[in-house]
This record gives sequence, C-alpha cells and structure tokens, in this order.
Amino acid sequence: MAFIGRALRINLDTASTSTFDIPSPIRELYLGGRGLTAGLMYHFVPPDTAVRSPDNPLLLAPGVLAGTPAYATGGFVATTRSPLTGNLIHSWAVGDWGAALKRAGFDAIWVVGQATAWLYAVIDNGQAELYPANHLNGLDTQQINDALMAEHGADARVLTLGQAGEKMLPYAALVAEGRYMAEPAGTGMVMALKRLKAIVVRGTRMVKPADTATFLSAFKPITERIGRDPLAAAIRDYGSSYYIDLAAHHGAITGRNGQDPEPSVMPTTGDYAGEIYDRGCPRCPLPCYHDFATTNQPRPELEAIASFGARCGLQTPAAIIEANQRCLRYGLDPNATANAIGFLMECRQRELTRQYDLQWGDEEAILAAIDAIATKQGIGGLLSLGVYEMSQVFYGSEQFAPLANNLPLSPLDPRAAQGWALHLATSPIGGDARGAMPWYEWLDTIPQWLKGSDDHQPSVVNGKPERLIWHERFVAGLDSAGVCRRLASLAYQMTPKELATILSADIGKQVSATDLAKVGERIITVERLLALQWGHHDELSTRWQEQALPSGIAANQIPTLDTLLTKYYALHGWDSDGIPTNARLAELSIPEPDSRPWVTE
Repeated sequence: MAFIGRALRINLDTASTSTFDIPSPIRELYLGGRGLTAGLMYHFVPPDTAVRSPDNPLLLAPGVLAGTPAYATGGFVATTRSPLTGNLIHSWAVGDWGAALKRAGFDAIWVVGQATAWLYAVIDNGQAELYPANHLNGLDTQQINDALMAEHGADARVLTLGQAGEKMLPYAALVAEGRYMAEPAGTGMVMALKRLKAIVVRGTRMVKPADTATFLSAFKPITERIGRDPLAAAIRDYGSSYYIDLAAHHGAITGRNGQDPEPSVMPTTGDYAGEIYDRGCPRCPLPCYHDFATTNQPRPELEAIASFGARCGLQTPAAIIEANQRCLRYGLDPNATANAIGFLMECRQRELTRQYDLQWGDEEAILAAIDAIATKQGIGGLLSLGVYEMSQVFYGSEQFAPLANNLPLSPLDPRAAQGWALHLATSPIGGDARGAMPWYEWLDTIPQWLKGSDDHQPSVVNGKPERLIWHERFVAGLDSAGVCRRLASLAYQMTPKELATILSADIGKQVSATDLAKVGERIITVERLLALQWGHHDELSTRWQEQALPSGIAANQIPTLDTLLTKYYALHGWDSDGIPTNARLAELSIPEPDSRPWVTE
C-alpha cells in the first residue's frame, strides 16, 4: 500500500544494513518524500551533529505515490546537512529511481557512518548488500550507470557519484540513471564523505492504491488538460527554457554575474535550430526533460542558458550543452559550477587576482575549467571550493558573490521580481528557487486557480507573500506525495484539489486540499526551524539586495525585503524575527525545538 512503513538503514562504519519501522506519527504528519526526510531530520537528528561527521545522515525518499501506476511520480529527494552551506539541503531528481526504491519495499534510506574504502549498495526487492566499488573509480556517472546495470540487470536503477564525488567536492551531485541530476548540490558530498559510490535498486512489486479505480480516474482530467493547454505544449517543446524569453522580458536575464542589464547575446527561441530531442520520464504525458547526448541540437534547460550562457558569457547552444553535459558526467552541480566560474571571472576583471586567465565568454577556458574542477587540478583547486569559500579568499568580493545563505543563487536575477527575491532570501536551503518554484511571476497569463485581486507582475510588491506561501505549501505537498514538480508547478498542470483526490484514493483515507495545505505548512515550518538552528538569515548578497541595475527593463528595482518579510512572517504565524511561535507549533503538532519527544540515541 501507499505507506510501507519501513526504511533501510545503511551503516558504513560496520558495512552493514538493517531495516527499521518509521514511526506512524512521522508518516501521518509529514507523508513521504521531502516531508518524510525533513521530519526525520527534525525529530531524530541532534542539532549539534557536525556537517562532516559520519553521524550526519544522508536521507533519501520517494513520495507516497511512487511505485504506483501513476505517471510522473518516480523521482526522489535527498536530504542532509550540507557541507556547502552548513545548513539544511534538499536535492531533487526526477526519473524512476524513487519508484524502484518504493517497489523494492522501502519508504526511505538512512545512510550513516563512513566506510574505510569505496562501497556501493544493492537493494533488490527488500534485500540489501554492500559491495566493493574500487572498480568504479575514475568512471563518469553515465559509465557507472551502464556498468552497474550490466552487472545487476537492465531493470536496475542506479544512483551514483562521478569523479567530482571521488574528489570530495562540496558541490558534487548525485546522478540518477546516468541522466537525472539531483539538484542543488550538497547531498553529493555527504554521500562521498561516507565513501558510498552508488545505490543500485531493483524493485518489481507494483504498489497498489487503496482505491485503484478512483486513483486512475483522478488522473484523467489532468491528462486531458496537458493535451490541450498552451503552457503544457510549450513546456513539452522547450522544457524549463520556455521561461527564458518570459524572464528576459522582465529583465531577469542579466549578464556577467549580474553586472549587466542583459547578456551580450540574449538567448531566445530563435537562437536554437535543429530538432528538439526529448525523452522525458517513463510514461509521462508531458515529456519535458531534454536528453543532450545527441548529435542534434536541442535547446538547453533554463538554468544552463541563464548560468553558463548569460552569467558566464557562453554564446552558442553547443557550448552551453557541452558545459552542462560535462557537469552531468562528472557529477557536478551545473549552477554551482557556473556561479563559481562567473564569480572568479569578475574577481579577475576587478584585478582581485591576476593569477587566473579566465575571461567572459571564453568557451575553451570555461570548458577547461569544468574539467579542472572535477579533478581539482590547476584553476580547479580554487574553483572547487565554491563561491562562499572563494569569497573569503578575495577581499571585497562578498558583495558580488552570487549567494543566499551560502548556496549559489538560481540564475534568474531576483532584482527583477519581488516574489522570486523573497523566496531566494527565505528558502530554508538557501538561494535556490526549487523550494517553492514561484514561476507564475514570469507568465503573462496565470492558471485560473492562482487568480486573485493582486497583480502578479514581477515588480509589484502587493500580494507576493501570499502567493509565495501558496507555492511553498503546494510544492511541499507535491514533494511529499511524489508528484513531479515540473509537471505540477513548472507547467501548472495539477491543482491542490486534484492532488488531494489522488492521495485520498492512494492511502485510503480522505485528504482535503486544506489538509494538504496544512501538511505543506508543517513541512515549511520544520524546515524553517532546522535552518534557523544552523544560522539561516533572510537576506541576499549585497549586489542583488541593494544595488539596482542602472538601465534596462528592471532598472532601479531592488527587492523590498523589509516590507515583504513583515507580511510573510505574519502570514506564517511566526514572530517579528521570523521565528515560528509556540502557538503555531502547537497548531501544527510540531514539538518545540528543545522538547522533541521522539529524539533517540
């Protein structure tokens, strides 16, 4: 059924595996996926657990719907305390690895300890074993995927690290099935520190919903909407890069690490010739994922265009795709990689260093830098530190370091959109937009269920806290249910009511949209408590919070964070400093930080 109630514990200190029952209160309060991992972190991980300690767990979980006949539910979330930021981190990935884990009989994996040599885990329909992984060292993520599938079967699903993980880079990333990167970075280095190279899963037991007929029929209106909706068609054709032109129209595509109101070459749909080649996830009616391993010339995803393209100056689709592909093969978070390169370019431009010859738009140098990062050789030794540690090296560079709470900023410029800025500043994982994905600000026409009296235009302040909180709760619900956020949020093809109906049919218990919103609010609040205990501050770096662009569409705009935060805190039921009140915690059945009753040794 939907809740298996069982998790796998991998202890690398003893090279052993065991299972444990997930407490029913945790399942009921947080559901699965991101909710489950956040709940486990809050209730069972002591706040003083050191980032690089073997006791810092790596938690991996698919959503409640994973493993069922439903499409777009096969992804997973990975959660830990991040070596990159020192704070909470979630990494999200699509694909089928999460569904395989659920079909293998587990709601989650809890990894602790540190092996004396590289190992990999194999989970096969409820049984788990550890194997030596030295033969995988030096291979890229796609090669490891192919090697382990050849060894363990074509129906196995592989999650692995690449060479960047072997080198213990702080923005090493997990890669599922050789194709799907778990982003943003942080979880990859924790898996690397544990010397766990890969997790191979084979699960063949389909998860049956409590009410299969209602469950399947609930997807019918969603599938029909996807077939006729213009936004769905655009996402099907272009993936996330459909938003590039929309964001550029509002001044959110800035050049040279945010110095210029627009890049030297504006990436638009007209720049990309050739056949668009996308395969998407298994059985999904909205195949939005572009596989770049092709001789054709597909359009890169939004983050690749806006980071390697606009931020670093790469001007051709082929160069942007190649940069993105190298990151995938090495197991490097692309956004963190591009931010590090763009940041060092500006340090060189300002003559804070003369040691590194890295110029804007230099294709050969940028691709060579990515290779160097993965091996930590030459310029890669510095770049591998990441933006935050690099900003401590170059005096005066903190003001233009693209960070929020030490996490590299998503590449759309927050000065162009008030709601986007509020999210990057407050996100419990740092400056990444995946936490709530408030894409609505860039759209000319927003979905009917988002319409209200407040203007959704990016520069408008009024109504933005309300809309952000709606997105926070909905996306947290999607992540816990296990529905692809690209389908339901990027493309806006599922409503909260529809999600609640699907969940009800799956678990055999009535769940309303209001219930789902409360689960989402509980997850957001627990994540807030975790972030605060590890030093979170609601702010952006100086350039993006205080220095307006001098010209262009978004000229003279800066985020009005003080005003936005006051309303945002009040709507969440937090005090004037952004700390959840005891009354709010009681309402959400969350124990106060100092009295968590389920904490165990």
